Amino acid sequence: MSITQFKPHNDLLKKILNASLGEVVTVLVENLNCKIYLDLIEQNTPKPGTEFERKITVSAGGLPLIRAVIKFDRKTLPPFIVKDLLQKRRKIGTILELNGIPNKKNIVFLTRDQKMLFRIYEIKNDGKVWFEISEEINLDYLYSIQREFSLLN
Repeated sequence: MSITQFKPHNDLLKKILNASLGEVVTVLVENLNCKIYLDLIEQNTPKPGTEFERKITVSAGGLPLIRAVIKFDRKTLPPFIVKDLLQKRRKIGTILELNGIPNKKNIVFLTRDQKMLFRIYEIKNDGKVWFEISEEINLDYLYSIQREFSLLN
């Protein structure tokens, strides 16, 4: 499936896909009447060097809706961004926003099957890739939670 051919027919899924990095929780809170959690599972260096991975899950109603792996290389980022990232206190989207850095997604890959949507996108600044994000969105859980907890019901 081509990225340009993918047109979600579910309004909540559209909002999730269009949300800037770090705003998915806000979208879910605004559309669902249940507990929403963003958990930083781990942030580490997969091998010695300058590349890091931040693994997160976003859950709603006790179900893991989104799993994401965010990759970044501290050689590419300004030191003040790296310092904030390594403290693990703020979401990446918040760090970008606080520093006036654009948070526009460049989608590299997108596919789906009956139960999952997979995508990879980049956040670039000045032509350099600052972050590469790979996401899995569990569509079964999303639709189930939406039926049960939607604020539009």
